Amino acid sequence: MFRIYYTIFKLWISSVYQKGNISEAARVFGIQRTVVYDILKKEEEGDLRDRSRAPLHSPYQTPAEVEDRVIEAKTQTHLGTKRLSVYLPKYEKIKVPYGTIRHILRRNKTRLTYSFKGRKKAEKREFVDWYSAKPFQVVQVDLKFIRDRKALTSEQILHLDYYGIPNYQWGAIDVNSRFKLIAYSREKTWTNGLMFYLWVISWLRSQGVREKIVFTVDQGEEWGGKSWMKIKELKKLISGFGCKLIQNHKGHPEENAHLERSHRTDDEEFYIPRAFKIRSEKDLLDEALGYIYYYNNVREHSSLNYQTPYQPLKKHLPEVDRNIRFVIPIRLDKVSVEMGSWSGYHVLAQHHIVSHTTCFSNELWGRSGNITFHLPPQFF
Repeated sequence: MFRIYYTIFKLWISSVYQKGNISEAARVFGIQRTVVYDILKKEEEGDLRDRSRAPLHSPYQTPAEVEDRVIEAKTQTHLGTKRLSVYLPKYEKIKVPYGTIRHILRRNKTRLTYSFKGRKKAEKREFVDWYSAKPFQVVQVDLKFIRDRKALTSEQILHLDYYGIPNYQWGAIDVNSRFKLIAYSREKTWTNGLMFYLWVISWLRSQGVREKIVFTVDQGEEWGGKSWMKIKELKKLISGFGCKLIQNHKGHPEENAHLERSHRTDDEEFYIPRAFKIRSEKDLLDEALGYIYYYNNVREHSSLNYQTPYQPLKKHLPEVDRNIRFVIPIRLDKVSVEMGSWSGYHVLAQHHIVSHTTCFSNELWGRSGNITFHLPPQFF
C-alpha cells in the first residue's frame, strides 16, 4: 500500500495539484476526496505508510490486569477457551466470557509460551489398486439400512416393523471375485462394527485365505469414524491378523463402488421379492443364508464375464476350502453380548481378543452343523 499511495500522490502532484482541484484529482484516480486529503496529510507528516485501524478509544476493552491473568492461566493449564471460562471463576475468582477469552488470546499470541496448533491436515488416502488385486487382498466394508424407502414400499417397511426385523445389513465384498459376506444387527454401533471386522477375519482365515487383507471403509462412527484413538487401536488390532485398514474420503461412496452397487442387487433380488416372507429373525437369517449362497455360487455377474464369484475365487486361490461357499449370516448384537462382558471400545485394550476370536470361529462352525442346506447337487 505504501507504493500505491506514493505513486498516486506523485501523479497527483504532477498533474492536478497545480490546479488546486481536489475533486478533479479524486475523479482522475477513481478514489474518494477523503483519500486525497489523507494522502496530503501523510505527505506533510513525511510518512505515507498505512496507519493502524485500531480504535483510539475502547471503553469496553477488558482491563490489562484481567488480560494478564487470562494469559497466565492459559500458559499454565493449556485449556481451551470454554474450559478457561469455567476455570477462571472457579480458581482465579474472575468471570470472563469464553468469546472474550478467545479475543484476548488472539491479541496476545506473542505473549503465550503455549503455541497455537492449527487443525491437523488430513492425510492423503492411500491408493488402492482394485484391478491388480488378488482375491481378498482388497475387501470393501459398508453398512446398509434395510428399510430403504427408495427401494421398499411402505407396506413392506410396515411389515418388517411389525415383525421386529433388524434394521441393518453389514456387508463385506472382495473386489476381485465379488464374493460377499453379510451379517445383521438391530443397532448401528461401534461394538457391532468391531464384531463384524472380527467375524469376517475369522471366517476367511478359517477357510484358508492367507492373503494380507486391506479393508476400505467410510467414515461412519460404526467403523471408527473421526475417533483417531479407535482407528489407531483398530489398525493395531487387525494388523495382528495380517489385515490393514484404509478410510475413504468423506462423501465419496464411489471409493466403495463394488459394495455400493451390490446393495442395489440386494434390494432387487432379495428384499423386494422376499420381504413379506420374512416374519421373524429366524426367517431373515434363513432367507439370507439362501440368498448369499445364490449370490456367491449361482448368480452370474456381468463384471466377471458371467461367472459366479466362487469360480474366479477358486481359480486364483485353489487352496481355499470349498466350505467357504456356505457363508452363514449371523446377528451381531447377540454374538457381541454372548462373547463376553465387554463393550466395543474396551475390547481394544484387552489382549485376550485373539482367544475370543478363535472361540468365535469355533462357535460359527458349531452352529453350522445345525443348518440344513438345500442346494443343487452340482455344487457339492
